[in-house]
Amino acid sequence: MAPVPPPLDLVLTADWVSPSVARDKVRTWLKANGWAGPRLDDLVLAINEAVSNSIEHGYGIGADDPTGSGLVELRGEISGRHVTFTVRDHGVWRPPADDPKSTRGQGIRLMRACADQVTVDVTDEGTTVVLRSGQAPASAEGTSG
Repeated sequence: MAPVPPPLDLVLTADWVSPSVARDKVRTWLKANGWAGPRLDDLVLAINEAVSNSIEHGYGIGADDPTGSGLVELRGEISGRHVTFTVRDHGVWRPPADDPKSTRGQGIRLMRACADQVTVDVTDEGTTVVLRSGQAPASAEGTSG
């Protein structure tokens, strides 16, 4: 039986540098575990969106706002040929403004297009987004980094 790769665990500050840090760390971790191509890119995009949503909607931090005091937790786990990412904040859910002319508010739709399963759980303690992939490329099976 192939060894299980170590999980990816990140704790990010609620600021607008964190999505970029998450993208870089997730991309490096996935590549080290045999992921490549469009599936890798889709997962990185979904993580970027989940982290950005935590910052903007969970903590209410706009693009021009200073760094917030909140944290965004990111965990990636590989099981068999699937990867699961969990993104958690401890903020308060703020739905996007209802503006019919806006092109914003497409984050969850984007995440669903990039991952095979997406769940969003909103509680008084914060929001948790779980993204699960379909099967990894065959080269990722049993690969550890």
